[in-house]
Amino acid sequence: MPTVQRKDIDNSSAVLTVTVTRDELKPKLDAELKKFRTRAPIKGFRAGQAPMEFVKKLYGSAIFSDTLNDLLSRELYEYLRESKLDVLGQPLPTENQRSFSFKISAPEPEYSVDYEVGFVPPFEIKGMDKSATFERLTVSNLDELAEDDLQYARKRMGKRTNPETDIQENDIVRIAARELESETGAVKENGWETTMTILLKSVADEGLKSQLLASKKGDTLRFNARTIENHEKEDMYRKYILNLEQTDNREVGDWFEGSIEEVSRVEDADLDEDFFKGYFGEGRVANKDEAVEELKKGIRQFYDVRSNALLMRSFQERLLAENPLELPEKFLKRWLRATNEGNLTEEQIENEFAAFADNLRWTLLRDKIKETAGVEVTDEEVYDDFARRVRNYFQMELPENILASSVERLMKNEKDVENTRRDLETDKIFEAIRAQVNVTDKAVPSEEFHKILDEVTKKAKNEQEVSVMDEEL
Repeated sequence: MPTVQRKDIDNSSAVLTVTVTRDELKPKLDAELKKFRTRAPIKGFRAGQAPMEFVKKLYGSAIFSDTLNDLLSRELYEYLRESKLDVLGQPLPTENQRSFSFKISAPEPEYSVDYEVGFVPPFEIKGMDKSATFERLTVSNLDELAEDDLQYARKRMGKRTNPETDIQENDIVRIAARELESETGAVKENGWETTMTILLKSVADEGLKSQLLASKKGDTLRFNARTIENHEKEDMYRKYILNLEQTDNREVGDWFEGSIEEVSRVEDADLDEDFFKGYFGEGRVANKDEAVEELKKGIRQFYDVRSNALLMRSFQERLLAENPLELPEKFLKRWLRATNEGNLTEEQIENEFAAFADNLRWTLLRDKIKETAGVEVTDEEVYDDFARRVRNYFQMELPENILASSVERLMKNEKDVENTRRDLETDKIFEAIRAQVNVTDKAVPSEEFHKILDEVTKKAKNEQEVSVMDEEL
């Protein structure tokens, strides 16, 4: 039978020499020739009646090459399966191969082909025990965030009014404005007249804001329209403040006289039964304290997801640092060139290889954790996750037949199913790591939390730019 000899280049790459003798090749070759003669339509002969020498003359070289390559490949991959090498990429024929004759009438005594393979040496994960300590970020101002959310809810559920005796910072003010000759001048004859709608808290100029806060409906004031909002682009100022059409090129001064026509205000909803029922649902909340606690649940859930994502990132960075797995760099670069010819330049491969190697190392560590922790995602768990999404979308319990049909429709998207399976697997890997190490919570203000989250998200986004290389493995 064919043989395979292994010669290690280093700890993570080797050359495998696969040898097939003439005696091993000939029976396979004869069988393929007979099969081809029986099945292939050959012009001038009835099916299966073409002389064998004629078949050999026309198609012998191609059949010889295919049969030999099939034998070599079968033996190569059988060896890889039995040796249990953790192979990276696919084996590549070495660049300096022997020359062979493929004469079907006179095969050589033996055919040997050298294949270069890259692999990962056996390893055990370091840094996954109780001596490894990690901080999990949480928010320290949960009460403040809940109060803010309650205030937002009261605004959302509040009633709109039109006060006539005062103006407050969250009010919207509508002003009938007429262009002036200058800051101290009279109303300009044939000047621009328009209605300006101003959200008071967005006014850029503090002087104008104070002037408006001291006014009421019916009052008249003079103001520089450019100080309402900081529009850096002239076309934005003309469109949104002066309300001019894009094709209107008239010159308009900055100073206006305006009469306050209307003040709009959304009054905070009272903390009563109607508010609690309308915002939280029937029977869930009866007073302010219960409302705050209910809002805290949603806020905790929001931050828990992001806290765990940051913690997972910390796991990944620490485990990569403590497990610098040796990779066959030379082989991998050659393999990337061979499998991405025309798509990746030499410069791209060199510049992006370090990030590619880190992503590959994390994949190997991740797979090792899956193996040791027995992580597995079942079809039932994937189905249940889709069902959870459907229930969350409708915010209610659905009849089983409607739920099943909705899930079935969503799961027709194979990419979504695969992504869901991957996400569930990641969650299990996260819990497997967390169970092995020591994690303590560290509370920080939400502003600091989001700053850290934004920095990590930006870094992760930059790393994804090497995904073209990663997808090949």
